Amino acid sequence: MRIIHRYIWKEFIQMFLICVMVFGVLGIGKIVFDYNDFLIGYRVTANLFGIIILNQLPTLVMDILPAASLCGVILSQGRLLREHELDVIRLNGVGVYQMMFPVFVGVLAICAGAFWWNDLVVPSANHRFQVEIKKLSMQQDMPLLKENVVVKGPQNRFVYLKKIERKAKQIEGIVILDNNNTGTGWPRLITAKKGKILGSTWRLNDGVIHELDDQGVVVAEVGYQKMSIKMSGDIMNMISDGKNPNEMRVSELKKRVEAEHLSGIDRSPYAVFYHQKFADPLISLVLVFLAIPLTMISSRNSRWTGLILCLLIILAYYALQVIGRTMGCNGILSPWIAAWAPHLVFITLGLCFLAQIERRR
Repeated sequence: MRIIHRYIWKEFIQMFLICVMVFGVLGIGKIVFDYNDFLIGYRVTANLFGIIILNQLPTLVMDILPAASLCGVILSQGRLLREHELDVIRLNGVGVYQMMFPVFVGVLAICAGAFWWNDLVVPSANHRFQVEIKKLSMQQDMPLLKENVVVKGPQNRFVYLKKIERKAKQIEGIVILDNNNTGTGWPRLITAKKGKILGSTWRLNDGVIHELDDQGVVVAEVGYQKMSIKMSGDIMNMISDGKNPNEMRVSELKKRVEAEHLSGIDRSPYAVFYHQKFADPLISLVLVFLAIPLTMISSRNSRWTGLILCLLIILAYYALQVIGRTMGCNGILSPWIAAWAPHLVFITLGLCFLAQIERRR
């Protein structure tokens, strides 16, 4: 049995590495083609252009691994089928699960490496890429500011901030709607010209507290020079983080999701990307589960059938992934379902086909 496992693994890994090299060359060529205008429009140096391309390679690796795993299985298994080697192995009482066990284990190891790569390398590379693009777009001199931000704070408060200086944690144009035990049905309005965020405490300066009656009419105004108000420390993570989800690690996404949950945002795009951090590295294993039985059914007589299968499976999978992500980010599906639905659909189909082939034996 060990000889069969080594033989199956050898056939798979050879095709896998060939596919990695082919897809890698094609992917690099596409990246160079997409960003070649920087050499002309921005007249960047070859060194800077190389840095831009280099920071796109980690994301390219995540795209290559599932496709290479899928094509490696279909091409290697298709050759064994056409030359009837798999028939000989199965006639000796070896089932599909037993025969392909080393492929499953090897692809699972690839998925584990992909998770580490996707969490540690890809976010930092994406962040460096965005920094360089902003510099090339003449945005390097812009202050680290955000404007017109609205968030839901703790204790039933809503906060409007006209301007935020993220680095210094300075805020301006503050309006807080405090619904906490007003007794009138209308919120208390707290305004301030300036303020500073000190952890979970906001220090407000030059403001006014407006009290409203049952009709929503202002009945009292109290001015103040300085006032401290207790807020959630996680709000700063929501309003000051300049990274998009593709530039965040799992720990950063988790903090962002928890902060938004405390602020009353239950269906956040960040939650979808958080679950996809765990789902995306397993794409290779899911596609292999489906590719093995489909190849045994349809790729016996033609190698082109296997290549067509590769294309169709990849297109179908990524179509489901895009649809699920879009529906999750728009609150139609829960973040967990949006990230894992394509996996569940494809792995269920793969296991059904595998069971059918086992029964045919």
